[in-house]
Amino acid sequence: MKTITVKLKIDPQKFTAAQQFMEEKGLDISTELSKTVEAFYKRYVPSAVRKYIEKATSATHAHAAKPFPSAPERPSEYGSEEANSDPDCS
Repeated sequence: MKTITVKLKIDPQKFTAAQQFMEEKGLDISTELSKTVEAFYKRYVPSAVRKYIEKATSATHAHAAKPFPSAPERPSEYGSEEANSDPDCS
């Protein structure tokens, strides 16, 4: 999944305090912020729009996951028969 980075303005002391106390509880502030943004998304984006986005995203991932067909193998330009058939080769 492709992601973006969001820049927030927050008091540095509040951020440091939140980060410190969350770490004491085994939580990562970045993970928790991502969960919160996901909750905002589910709360404010209508379900029909979310379904459309999920469908479009899964179609994009399915297309990207398909391997490209390999190119057909071409005979080498200097095959063994051609090298041996040259009368000037000794």
